[in-house]
Amino acid sequence: MNRALGKKIMQLRKQHKYTQKHLAEKCGETATTISAYERGQRMPTPQSLERLALALNTTIIDLIDPKHVQHPSLNEFIQQALEPTKPLDLKLVLEDLLVHLSLSKEIYFDGRLISTTVREEMATSIDHALKRGSASIEA
Repeated sequence: MNRALGKKIMQLRKQHKYTQKHLAEKCGETATTISAYERGQRMPTPQSLERLALALNTTIIDLIDPKHVQHPSLNEFIQQALEPTKPLDLKLVLEDLLVHLSLSKEIYFDGRLISTTVREEMATSIDHALKRGSASIEA
């Protein structure tokens, strides 16, 4: 079976801080099925791939092609974090942003690539703010 696909599903699930049960509920599967996908013991159907991609806020291509890496822009990330349907938990938003800054090779803001230096400065500022327990971020 496809271990790369399973690893990608697990990686994205953990990035979103979903449990297997939560992901299963979001895409109409069972936690056992999600576990089997992640271990490479079972391949999702095309319909399941579509639902997984939607639940993980990615594309089918990103799921099935190990060489394809999709990097959402920082604007897209912030918009997703601030969806009006969810109550805003600024600490979680900052933690997610820190993960995004740390894991993504390239990050764009307003269509422009953020340099590695600026990205590291942002990550350091966010980390300090989280450690202080404050939502304020130093410039």
